[in-house]
Amino acid sequence: MRSTTKAILWLIALSLLAATAILRHPSGAAMLDTNILNLLPENKQDPLAQKAFNEVAGSMEDQVLFLISADTQDQTIKAARAFETDLQTLPLFSKINGKLSDEEQSAWVSTYAPYRYQLLTQEQRQILKHAPATQTAKVIQQVYNPFSGVTGAELSGDPFLLFRDYLQTMNKQNQRFSITEGYLTTEQDGTFYVLIRGTLSGSAYSMQTQQQLTEIAQLEEATAAKFDAQIFHTGVVFYAAFGTDSAKSEISTIGVGSMLGILLLVLWIYRSLLPVSLTLLSIGTGVVTAFSVCLLVFGQIHLFSLVIGASLIGVSIDYAFHYLTDRLASGASWRSEEGLKRVFVPITFGLISTLIAYLSMLAAPFPGLQQLALFSASGLFGAYLSVIFWYPLLTKRPARYQTLPLANSSKGYLMLWQRPLVRIAMPVAALLVALIGFFNADYDDNIRQLQSLPPSLQEQESVIRSVTGLSSSQPMLLVKGSSEQQVLENAYALTPALEKLQSENALSGYQNPADMVPPAPVQRENLDLVQSLYQSEGEKLAAQIGLATAPKIPSDIDILTPSKMLNAPSDELFSSLWLRPDEGQYAAIVILQNATDMSTIRQAIAPFPEVSVLNKAEEVSTLFGQYRLRISILMGIACLGILGLLCTRFGVRRAVRILTPPLLAAGVALTAGAISPVPMNLFNLLALFLVLGIGIDYTLFFAEHKDSYRALVANTLAALTTILSFGLLSLSQTEAIHSFGVTVLVGIGVAWLLAPLAIQQPEKELHQ
Repeated sequence: MRSTTKAILWLIALSLLAATAILRHPSGAAMLDTNILNLLPENKQDPLAQKAFNEVAGSMEDQVLFLISADTQDQTIKAARAFETDLQTLPLFSKINGKLSDEEQSAWVSTYAPYRYQLLTQEQRQILKHAPATQTAKVIQQVYNPFSGVTGAELSGDPFLLFRDYLQTMNKQNQRFSITEGYLTTEQDGTFYVLIRGTLSGSAYSMQTQQQLTEIAQLEEATAAKFDAQIFHTGVVFYAAFGTDSAKSEISTIGVGSMLGILLLVLWIYRSLLPVSLTLLSIGTGVVTAFSVCLLVFGQIHLFSLVIGASLIGVSIDYAFHYLTDRLASGASWRSEEGLKRVFVPITFGLISTLIAYLSMLAAPFPGLQQLALFSASGLFGAYLSVIFWYPLLTKRPARYQTLPLANSSKGYLMLWQRPLVRIAMPVAALLVALIGFFNADYDDNIRQLQSLPPSLQEQESVIRSVTGLSSSQPMLLVKGSSEQQVLENAYALTPALEKLQSENALSGYQNPADMVPPAPVQRENLDLVQSLYQSEGEKLAAQIGLATAPKIPSDIDILTPSKMLNAPSDELFSSLWLRPDEGQYAAIVILQNATDMSTIRQAIAPFPEVSVLNKAEEVSTLFGQYRLRISILMGIACLGILGLLCTRFGVRRAVRILTPPLLAAGVALTAGAISPVPMNLFNLLALFLVLGIGIDYTLFFAEHKDSYRALVANTLAALTTILSFGLLSLSQTEAIHSFGVTVLVGIGVAWLLAPLAIQQPEKELHQ
C-alpha cells in the first residue's frame, strides 16, 4: 500500500507539472524556439551595446534581399519586374520594395529641401572657405552644358547648385545603385543587377514562416529559366530555416535511432517485454519532466537544447539498468522492495554527482548553457524518480529468464583487473594520453560553431555583399552621447578617420548618421559659409546666368534634427542607424561596409572614447573564451564537491579511487578533442561535465555492489546506451554539437573501461 501511494503521488505530481507548464504557456506562442540569438548571453557591462544589438537584429531579421542578374540591363529589368509581381502574391511578405514610386524617388529631395542652405559636403565646405569663386564658375559651366539637366526652376531654389551636389554625394555614399525605370540597378564586370527587398509578414524564426520558403525557391527557378537570369537571396530567415531543418533531422536521428537501439538491446538482454515497457516509462518520464521544467522556467525550449537533450534518452535509463539487472540476477528470490534497497544508494549517489556536474553550468550567465543544464538535470531526476516510485510496484514478479548475459567475457574482464600490473598500467596509460590533450588543447571560440552554415547560402550572400556592400553580419560602430547633438558631434568627428580607413581599403564604405543629419553647430557653420557665398558671389552669378535679382537666403532657417528626420518620408535609412533614447542615454550606429581589417579599425577609433565596435559575434566569441576558464574552475569545484560527498561514505582513500576513473576518462576525452580535425570549443569542456557525472555512476556501482559481475553487466548496458546516443550526436553538422558528442563518446568508453578500478577486493568477489 505504501509503495502504491508513492507511485500514485509521483504520477499526480508529474501530471500536474506537465499540465501547469502547458496551461501557463501563453496561448498561440510557440513552445519551440529557433532563434540562435536567444542562446547568447547579454552584455551586462554595456547595456546600451546590448540594446543596440537587439534593435539592429530586430530590424534585420524580417528583411530579405534578392539580387537579379542577367547579361543585359533590359533583360535584367524584365526578370526583376516579373519576379517582383510574383513575390507580391505570396502571403510570406508584408511589403516588397522593388520598383520605386515617384514619391519614393524624390523622398530625399522633399526631406532635405527645407534645410538645403545648411547642408554641405566636406568638399563644398573647403571650397566655400577658401575659394568661393570656384563654386560660381562651376555653376556657370553646368548651366551652359546642355547635358547637365539644370532647369530654371532648380536655379531659382538652388542658384549655386549646392543642394544638387550634396544629394548626388549622399546617394553615392549610401547607395551603390542608380535608378533605371524605377528599379535600383548596377553593373559589375559586364553583368547587370537589380536589387529587390522584401519584408516578412511574420517572424524569421517562426516555423510557419520558414515552411513557406519553398514557394520562393519555385519562383526563383521559374523566373531564372524564363529570362535566362540568376537570382541570389540572403536573409536571416534562410539561415534560420536551415538551422531548424538540421535540428529536426538530428533530433529525429538521435531520438529515434537511440530509442530503437536501446529497445532492441533491452529486449536482447532481458528477453521480456516488461523491461522494454519500463525502459520506455523511464525515458518518457525523463523527457516530460525536462520539457515541463524548462517550459516553466524559460517559456520556450530551444531546438539546440533539444538536439543535445535528445541524447538524454541514452543516459536516463542508467538507473533502470541497475534495477533490472539486479532483478534478473536475483532469480526466484527476487523481492522488488529489497531489490530497490540494494541499488538505492549507488543510483542516488550517482544522481547527486551527475546533478552537481550539470547544475554547475547554471553558474555561467549563458542562456543556452543554463537551459541545457536544467533540461538534462531535470530529465535525469524524473527518470530516477520513475525507478524509485514505479519500478517496485510494476516488478513484483521475478524475471522469466534468470541468466545474466556475457558471462564468460565479463568474468574474464574482471579477472584481468585482479592483476596488479593491469590496475597500475591502465590508469597510467590513460594519464599519459590525458596529458597529451592537456598540453596540446587548442580552442576556437568562434560563435559560428553554434550554427551550421550551408555553403550555398554563404556563396549567395558573398555575391550580394560584393555587389551591394550589404550583409546580414556587417560590423558596426556604436556612438554614444549625453544628448542627440552630442551623439551627432561624436559621429561627425569620426568622418576623417573613416575616410582614411576607406582610402587604405580597410573598408569599402560606411553609413554615418552624422552625414545625413549634421550636428547643429556644423549646420550653423555651413549656413554662415553659404550666406557668405551669396553675399560675395550672388550678384556676379546673377549677371553671368541672367537672373533678374541677386539670390538671397530666407531669414527663417530651421535646424534639421534627428527627431525631424525620423518623421520624414525618407527616414528608413536614418532610423536604422538611430537608437531610441534609453534612460537619458543616446546612441547611434555607423555601419561599416566590407570591413577587412578590424584591428586597423579598432586602432583608428581608439582616440574616440564614446565610440566602440559593435560586433556581437566577436563579443560572444570572447565570452566563450572567458567561459572556458570559468567552466574549468567550476569543474574543479564540482570535483571537490563530489569528492567531499564520496568521502562522507567511503573515506578519503576509496573516494579518490572512485573519482580517479572518471577524471582520467575526462582527460582522455580532452585528448580526443585535441587531435580531432574539428577545432575544440567550449562544448568540449561542457561534455567533460557529463563524462564526469556519468563516469562516477559506473565506479559507484562497483564500489557499492558486492557482486562485481552484476555491476559490470549493468554498467556495460548503461555505457552502451550512452555511447549509442552520443555516437549519433557526433554526426551533427553543427561543430559545437559534434564536438560535444565526440568528447562524451570517447569519455564514456574510457570511463567504462577504467571503472573496475573502484572494486575494493576483486579477488574475493570473483571466487564467491
